[in-house]
Amino acid sequence: MLKEKLNIAIRVDASKIIGGGHFRRCLTLAKEARLNGHDIIFISSQLPDRDKYHLKKNKISFKNIFFKKDKKKNSHSNIGYFQNSYENWLKLPILEDAKRTSNVLKQFQPNWIIFDHYGLGIEWVNKIRKNHNNSFFLAIDDLDNRKLGSDFLLDQTSITDKKRNYKSPCVLFGPKFALLSNEFSKLRKRSLHKRFKHQSLVFKNKIFNILISLGLYDNKKLLPILVNNLLKLENINIIIATSSECQTISELKKISEKYEKVSLILDTDNMAKLMLMADICIGASGMSMWERCCMGLPSLTITIANNQKKITKQTSDLNISQELSIGTAKNQKKLTDLVSNLIDSPKILQRLSKNSFKVCDGLGASRVLNFLEAKLKKVEIADSNRLLSWRNKKFIREKSLYKKKIDQQSHNIWIKNTQNAKKGIWLIYSEGNKDIGHCNAVYIDKKIVSWSFYISEKSISPGCGVRMLVFFLKKLFFEEKISKIEAKVIHDNQKSKKIHQEFGFSLKSTNEKFENYILTKETFKKRYYSNV
Repeated sequence: MLKEKLNIAIRVDASKIIGGGHFRRCLTLAKEARLNGHDIIFISSQLPDRDKYHLKKNKISFKNIFFKKDKKKNSHSNIGYFQNSYENWLKLPILEDAKRTSNVLKQFQPNWIIFDHYGLGIEWVNKIRKNHNNSFFLAIDDLDNRKLGSDFLLDQTSITDKKRNYKSPCVLFGPKFALLSNEFSKLRKRSLHKRFKHQSLVFKNKIFNILISLGLYDNKKLLPILVNNLLKLENINIIIATSSECQTISELKKISEKYEKVSLILDTDNMAKLMLMADICIGASGMSMWERCCMGLPSLTITIANNQKKITKQTSDLNISQELSIGTAKNQKKLTDLVSNLIDSPKILQRLSKNSFKVCDGLGASRVLNFLEAKLKKVEIADSNRLLSWRNKKFIREKSLYKKKIDQQSHNIWIKNTQNAKKGIWLIYSEGNKDIGHCNAVYIDKKIVSWSFYISEKSISPGCGVRMLVFFLKKLFFEEKISKIEAKVIHDNQKSKKIHQEFGFSLKSTNEKFENYILTKETFKKRYYSNV
């Protein structure tokens, strides 16, 4: 299905309006992929020189699709399906963006096309798919405000709400997939040990380190206000982490030069070390939330953008962080009272650390890369014993049409049939070089198959089975040119019924033993890849 060495294309932008979080998480994934020997190319229409330098430093190719001669064009006529203002993030009309991206990809021949951009969606994907039909598309997105048209979606921000208005075939869901730099996972245990040791003591007459980090930019000009308000507190150090392009950089430099207890850190390459030093953080929502959680750093979270409101509320409701409104941040008394209460409440700090520490372990990038490296490989005779062992496991037999143990003789006949391509397709699915499941499709006629599948271990991470099936569906419908898939599901297998229904299967018939579901290629395409 996929080559050993992958070509991975990433379409992402960064600017003062867009922010730097989209680029940073894509860079984290790209660095992980480079370590595994894969080739990466970044495609952008706007990217600060600082980010271009990071790509060059990590030997990652870069192509700019917006040229000096271009004028920003009115793209509204090309993006009628959007119901938000994010189309203004694009430097080009969406179809022109897709055309230029596609031209870059001609020589690269990507296995994966990843896009992390609130201004892009199904129209952009379908334009590119015409020339790159064999590529898989992964959207990194958390808005749920438009059809994406991608095969897979990475939504690393939501915690509790998995329901979506706009369907994708498969979602990698939650902060377990958060794309954090490996510096966080390396310092994670040390960070938690330090916190629990310090938090067992009241911070009276001790220096309390407060980290303020609202991202690379300060569009709302909050940083100087926060620092000036906190200066009224005694026995504290304030660490400001931002970029040299921050809108309030001049004011921040003056404050840090005037007060010894204020440190200004610009363009840091190791935020984890700063978080390790800190006792609490006043931080923005979004991706940096998961960095703080990985380090168990208690935080007061400010919503900087509208799309961050949901995660700020969720983490506050779950006592993972405390919400800090912009109004409170600007009110000196309210802010200092809030911070003082935290300083004097080691139990609250401990609770925030423990709750946040459970949410994110910092290994999301390796999990996503394992998924990108997934394979569907043909069943071989050498797989016989392992497949018999899998199939005869009790939890698999209980959900199968045939519940008795398979004897060796019957299995030998079956394994021999798997080598006959005219009878069907039998595959083993792997992620991260680990074989974790089996799927097959037996021909009813040349265009119709009956499929079945299972995961080999109960302990397999949730979601692997659905990912396997999306790869299999793509193979059957678009590589093998199958027009219809049938499935037999026993009545008490509620999980399988739900999976089939989510994919768009409809109930064809039922009897005393099972329910028969069908899914046509046209239904599947319309459900996920049509912008009508």
